Amino acid sequence: MIVKKSSTAILSISVAAGLVMAAIPGMAIADDGTADDALSTFRSVAPDYVANAVAPETALSTSSDNAVATVSDEAITIKSDSGTLSLVAPQETLGVEYQPVLMDGGSALIAIVIDSPAAGDVFEFQALTSDDSRAKVLEDGSVVFTAADGTFKGGLATPWARDSKGNDIPTRFEVTEANTVRQHVDLSSVPADAYPVVADPWAGHDLVASAWVTNQGGSQYVVHAVPTSWGEFYRGIDTHYAHVAELKAKLGSLAYKVTATIDNQFICHVNYGWLGGGATYDMESWRDNIHWTLQGNPITKCNP
Repeated sequence: MIVKKSSTAILSISVAAGLVMAAIPGMAIADDGTADDALSTFRSVAPDYVANAVAPETALSTSSDNAVATVSDEAITIKSDSGTLSLVAPQETLGVEYQPVLMDGGSALIAIVIDSPAAGDVFEFQALTSDDSRAKVLEDGSVVFTAADGTFKGGLATPWARDSKGNDIPTRFEVTEANTVRQHVDLSSVPADAYPVVADPWAGHDLVASAWVTNQGGSQYVVHAVPTSWGEFYRGIDTHYAHVAELKAKLGSLAYKVTATIDNQFICHVNYGWLGGGATYDMESWRDNIHWTLQGNPITKCNP
């Protein structure tokens, strides 16, 4: 689902347990045809891993076990067991449009569609929280929201930007002391015929869609995990604890099966999913306990 929204470069982000977003209207679809055009542009420009995660246009929400995402003509909202994360888009400015897009697995994004250099190259997101959650940029460029006690509240996936010809454009997030998130998009080398440029802050909470254990005989077993579309690309090293915690939560009474070697194999898959192995992470109990950084290579492929 994508909805038309006229907006500026200021987005409000609210994270709070049980927060009720009374100002956010219900799902609405534009009737002027521009939403369909924007979705087509977004799909054609976005990387495959993003475009393929867009929810069906008929969907009113998407969910994982602990998160539900909805999209309106004013905002995207993600409600989870940690609270509510909302990105609200106000008035648009010259040369830029913002399109809320519902994504798989209880996540959503706001596509930044830059029509001309007049839009500028810095897009500012004001983070508003009713608790003590703070935003931080991680080494991989993603953003994490955490409470003072370290509780994971959600985040923004590593940013990307592309022109209409499919060329990657340098982009990055910046977080100020005022908890403002800015997305910088370097338009200096984009030719006039390569617009629009598309980028987005992709917000989510749930990292693991499902997990289970299969016995292989005796004391040997395999722990299987399927990441959410958002979690597959939310890999910041400072959020490894959140991935492991969610894996254990999904396993329930079998959480004790996450031994040291299972932990290291899992984190290797989280960080080096590009090595292959399919959509499911498989971690075998009998493998040597090798630090995940030493498993992440084309030979071992997270199977030491």
